[in-house]
Amino acid sequence: MTTSYKTVNGDYTLTCNDGDGIFTVNAQALFTGNVTYTVPATTVAAFTTVAANNTGAITDGGLLMQTGPTTFAGIRFDVTSNTWQISSSVNSLGVPVASYANIAIGSATAGGANTQLQFNDNSSFGGTANLTFNTTNNRLFLSGFQAFANTATPANVANAVAVYSNVIGGGGTGLYFTSTSANDELVSKGKAIVYGIIF
Repeated sequence: MTTSYKTVNGDYTLTCNDGDGIFTVNAQALFTGNVTYTVPATTVAAFTTVAANNTGAITDGGLLMQTGPTTFAGIRFDVTSNTWQISSSVNSLGVPVASYANIAIGSATAGGANTQLQFNDNSSFGGTANLTFNTTNNRLFLSGFQAFANTATPANVANAVAVYSNVIGGGGTGLYFTSTSANDELVSKGKAIVYGIIF
C-alpha cells in the first residue's frame, strides 16, 4: 500500500457544489490539530466516538463548549473514577481551570425514618420524628411549634379552612382563619373574658 501526502503553505479549501454538496470520506480520518464545525453541523451517527482506539493511555475524554473568545466549559468521562464530570471553566485542551465535578446519578437517600418529612439539613436530606406525615390516616404531626409570619388573606379552598397571621385585631391574637363561609380572627382567652363581661 502506498501512502500519499499533500502539503500546502497556507489555507486549503474544498468546496462542493458551492457549499451545498456532500463531501464523503470512505476511510478512517485522522486529524492532527483542531477541527472547527460551522453551524449547522450534523451527523447521522447515533454515537460519536471520542478517543477512538484508546488502549488506556487516554484517561479523560469529552467535549468542550466555547463560552467566549478564549474561554471554554467542558464535559468529560473520567476513566479512573468511572464517572461523567463537568466543569464551568477549562482551557482549549480540556484541562480544568475550575475543577471538574462528578455528575450526580441514581437516587438520593432519604433522611430520617419512614413517614418523616424531608428538609434541607446542612445541604443533606434530613428527617425528624418531630415532623411526620402518615399516609394511612392522612395525619400531619408536629411536635414543637409553628411560627406564622404576617401574610395577606389567602384565597379560599373548597372544603378547607386556611389559618394565617396578620395584624393583631380585636381578637388579640393576630391569628386568622378563612373559609368559604367565614373569615375572622381567633380570640384570645383574655379578650374572650372581657367580651363575656361586656356582653
